[in-house]
Amino acid sequence: MRIRRRALVSFFGCLLIWFAMPVNSEAQEAQRIHVVYMGGTDCPPCVFWRAQEYPKLAASGVFKRIRYSHVEKVIRSTVPPRFFLPSEVKPLKEKLDDAANGMSGSPHTVIIVDGEVFDYKFGTYSASEFEARLLAIESGQQYGYSRCTRRQDQSTCAQQK
Repeated sequence: MRIRRRALVSFFGCLLIWFAMPVNSEAQEAQRIHVVYMGGTDCPPCVFWRAQEYPKLAASGVFKRIRYSHVEKVIRSTVPPRFFLPSEVKPLKEKLDDAANGMSGSPHTVIIVDGEVFDYKFGTYSASEFEARLLAIESGQQYGYSRCTRRQDQSTCAQQK
């Protein structure tokens, strides 16, 4: 009984953290850089990232100049059906499907630039690494990282740039 109660408390604590995260309201208009993060509460790395790294990223200056969308998805699913996507992500559904290539698992971290998939990662970045990538894109400087625009699977990129 105690274990079940602890699990429920942990679950609702994570939900509270998720709902309490600041909304990037000033960047909700169409932006050049759009980050789509897909993961849910059934994914321990996703819960950790949302609790530990997301607040650091959200506090950065570059975050205030981009669009950020969180898509709830379960580990076993690939990109969720359009019906479940936030309104700002729905127009990207086909591009996300193509780039994910049917890959399930969580999390999926996608950087969209000018409406096109720029980098599709299975997993997450630390807040500082994410910030460095976003700043490089924003400033037009050399990205400095290999980019994946289409996944083969969780560990392999099918199309690198």
